[in-house]
Amino acid sequence: MERTKTRGFFGEELPQDRALRLGGERLLGAVAELPLRHAPFFGRLAELWALPEERVASELTRAQDPRSWNRTLVRGLKTFEVQRGATSEAARARLLQLAPGVTLPRHRHRGAEHVLVLEGSYADASGCEVGPGETQTMLQHSEHQLRITSRVPCVAAVIEHGVDFGFLGLLRTWRKRHG
Repeated sequence: MERTKTRGFFGEELPQDRALRLGGERLLGAVAELPLRHAPFFGRLAELWALPEERVASELTRAQDPRSWNRTLVRGLKTFEVQRGATSEAARARLLQLAPGVTLPRHRHRGAEHVLVLEGSYADASGCEVGPGETQTMLQHSEHQLRITSRVPCVAAVIEHGVDFGFLGLLRTWRKRHG
């Protein structure tokens, strides 16, 4: 149903139209912020992260604080660690945010990784493009490289067992052995 605006005699906005416009702007502002920004994905995030939907909302609310995101050695990549509580699964649940145009270097997966893109998009080296609402699974020991193809940051929810980035993987192994 389409609503037509009514205008006063001189074309001014009438009070009821102004109220609707301002209410709509407030609603859009509210859903643009976390956690409501990703509300359509709550069920899928709950399944991915093995959390109740209330905890998903709580974690996304916590992600509003820029200080809860970690910078990484990879330029343009920030991570947010999702608190899953006691679980027998050793996998980490995280949000990843990659800046537009960033290329995530070739890396190898220590275990299976499951990704759900919430915003933006990326393409892997094979040309497979993954966008909002789409998933991708990388098998244990698989290797690939990603390039962010969207003009906005790519935000993805992941469950993973870790990755090794060539030289960074060697450095990590050295640090484990030499303290």
